[in-house]
Amino acid sequence: MEADDVAQEVAVVRAFARREPQPADAPSVAIEGDALMVDRWWPAALWVASSTCLVRVDDCPLPEVPGTVAAALEEVGLKVVDVGLAAPIEAISVGRLGVLGADWQVRSSDLDAARAAIATAASG
Repeated sequence: MEADDVAQEVAVVRAFARREPQPADAPSVAIEGDALMVDRWWPAALWVASSTCLVRVDDCPLPEVPGTVAAALEEVGLKVVDVGLAAPIEAISVGRLGVLGADWQVRSSDLDAARAAIATAASG
């Protein structure tokens, strides 16, 4: 991948983490609503609330993207939290992205915010 492509990719991921509009066209990543998509078909991350984001951790078509997403979310204060809510997370993944059986990591400002966000998103 060209250095310019990587820089554009990182800019898009940072904009996603900051909940800003997509700053530039990147060949492999794009912000689509509340989701960050890789190659226009593979959801890498999904906002479920302003302080809670699901980050896909199974095999990404671009192996560098999950680490870039994790770093960008850490920059805005979101850390990994263990919510223990696999069924509601699966419901969100299927309902909002049409993805069944993916592995997701929850990043949030804190555990209570994450649980509340996931419960709200799974029921709505």
